[in-house]
Amino acid sequence: MDMYMLLKLLVYQFTFSSQCPGHRPTYEFPHPLARVSQSAGYWLSYIVVDLLIWWGIRGYINEFRKRKLKLPPIAYFSTYHGSISHLPTGYMWSPHLVPKPIDWGPLVDVVGYCFLNLGSKYEPKEEFLQWIQKGTEPVYIGFGSMPLEDPKNTMGVILEALKVTGQRGIVDQGWGDLGNLMEVPDSVFLLKDCPHDWLFLQCAAVVHHGGAGTTATGLRAGCPTTIVPFFGDQFFWGDRVHQKGLGPAPIPIAKLSVEKLSNAIRFMLEPEVKSRAMELAKLIESEDGVGAAVDAFHRHLPPELPLPTSSSEDIDQPNPLQWFFIQIEKWCCPSC
Repeated sequence: MDMYMLLKLLVYQFTFSSQCPGHRPTYEFPHPLARVSQSAGYWLSYIVVDLLIWWGIRGYINEFRKRKLKLPPIAYFSTYHGSISHLPTGYMWSPHLVPKPIDWGPLVDVVGYCFLNLGSKYEPKEEFLQWIQKGTEPVYIGFGSMPLEDPKNTMGVILEALKVTGQRGIVDQGWGDLGNLMEVPDSVFLLKDCPHDWLFLQCAAVVHHGGAGTTATGLRAGCPTTIVPFFGDQFFWGDRVHQKGLGPAPIPIAKLSVEKLSNAIRFMLEPEVKSRAMELAKLIESEDGVGAAVDAFHRHLPPELPLPTSSSEDIDQPNPLQWFFIQIEKWCCPSC
């Protein structure tokens, strides 16, 4: 048996993803790394994005196969037909936020979120705890590790939006140094290094960049959510949150303004939005993502390790679309 395939069977027999459905094409929504507005292009977006990623990393993979595994190089479509559809896959997000597409089939499970519960042992500083307790629930605003071209201007937008809406705010300084060396009013607290699963329970609503983990934690806490995406799958989660009525349409960081952030805060604080967020939080809390993931893993394990097959049996004949991309790949990277 091909050593690479043996490793896949032993180590990746069940593939888990917590971020986005980038490996499994569907007609229900586009690849999270692709901005496709027409449903006709949803399925094709997975092939195009995956192929672009493959062209970027194929050299490293084939060099590893050649030097370490003593195996011949592989071509994306000719070997794996552009997907991992032959492998069981589990997606670790709530099916109440993104239901499993009907065209994914029995090898795919959407198991629910799997949380680390980092806040269970967190002890906040007394100054922070007193600030939280002396007023109304604040609005959290933070962008984590996302880079900011102009932190001072972004912080100005945040402070003005909080002032206009009359809200208290917790600003996570993050890697973008929001509020660094700035004077802020008493209604705003500058924060660093606090577990989100503890912090978000203290907040009325949250504004963040839309990372998969941050989005999950905010929804679990019952927080209406505004996502300010920078890149990647953040737009995908922003769209999902908006479609569920849990927050306004996502505001790309380049378009963040006092008016848009103020309107977003007002939208999140509407009673019906909070009610929808709390309903979803209860559904998420009732899920057992870890247990469902373990059950799915065991359910899909083969009764015995498959026996080696000849090379002619390993690869089915490609369909016309796969054949087309195989020819493109051969033309673009003949040495790979």
